[in-house]
Amino acid sequence: MSKPLTIKDIAELANVSIATVSRVLNNNSWVADKTRSRVEKVIQEHNFSPNLIARGMISKKTRTLAIVVSDISNPYFVMLVAQIEQLSLQAGYKVTLYDTQSANRSSTATDIIPEETIFHSIRDSQIDGVIILGGNIDYNDVPADYLHELNILTSAIPVVVVGRQLPGVDYNCVERDQTTCVTLATKQLIEKGYKEIGFIGGSKNVYITRERVAAFRQTLENAGLTADENNIVRNNFYLQHGFEAIENLLAKKTTLPQAFVAINDHVAKGAIRALKDHHISVPDDIAIVSCEYFPGSEYFIPRITTVNHQNESIGKEVMARLMKLMNESSSEITSQKMPPSLMPGESC
Repeated sequence: MSKPLTIKDIAELANVSIATVSRVLNNNSWVADKTRSRVEKVIQEHNFSPNLIARGMISKKTRTLAIVVSDISNPYFVMLVAQIEQLSLQAGYKVTLYDTQSANRSSTATDIIPEETIFHSIRDSQIDGVIILGGNIDYNDVPADYLHELNILTSAIPVVVVGRQLPGVDYNCVERDQTTCVTLATKQLIEKGYKEIGFIGGSKNVYITRERVAAFRQTLENAGLTADENNIVRNNFYLQHGFEAIENLLAKKTTLPQAFVAINDHVAKGAIRALKDHHISVPDDIAIVSCEYFPGSEYFIPRITTVNHQNESIGKEVMARLMKLMNESSSEITSQKMPPSLMPGESC
């Protein structure tokens, strides 16, 4: 079996220096077209595939990105990670995924990996750029240790955060619009004549819940309606929490409102299941809308009226920003929120 070619071998065959081969492999513009063509011809003729680690030792780049996600089982993160990974591969980068499981803190079956530990690991690895999806940055009270480690990470490696911009920490952020989604969903109910409307899902400790519940109250107030605090249940973001919200309300022997706004499609589905168990039909007896679309909800019965946060656009924006940061052109980056859109269904 013949010995695999090295960069040195390619340089000798193309009659150029090792540095020139390295520049060609790393797409450096400081190579004459004629020389680049000669090197590329040799590479193609010998099916040369450079070892990423060896290549990284020369260029200090491994074409590897890290994605830090707080719960990969959450459909929102699944969609976003898949989109980012596809775009990364198209750009010639491989992806390393770190799943901290910090989003579902109520789970006793899953070990939570401290994000500070993940940041340490990334800094010690050959990583070209980092994308952070949720986690401690989503909580109302962000731990000081987390902010400290995030500052160190962003000073060492290009980082893009999908979440919110915090004062005192210098990082590039893609923000989702957490209020328009609620306004769209709640207005849909109001326009259909519903006046008694509740809100279910979300955690009290998470800023997304705080912002969405505030937008819910404000939308009702703008329409001359009042939010009944007894019908606002903030327990968490998953299927079982929509189910439990309805069960808890019914256990109190209170009369349910005419409609509910659910924080996402999972919570909406869990609520619909609980209502069905009690022979309450959606939308005939009670209406439900969701603030956040998850793939597959359009096949649920009834099809859920929900809000699309344009994850495909978010993924593209994240990658565009990270590429600019890695190319040291961050001055061209401007902050903007992704506008959501209503997806009418059958649940209201």
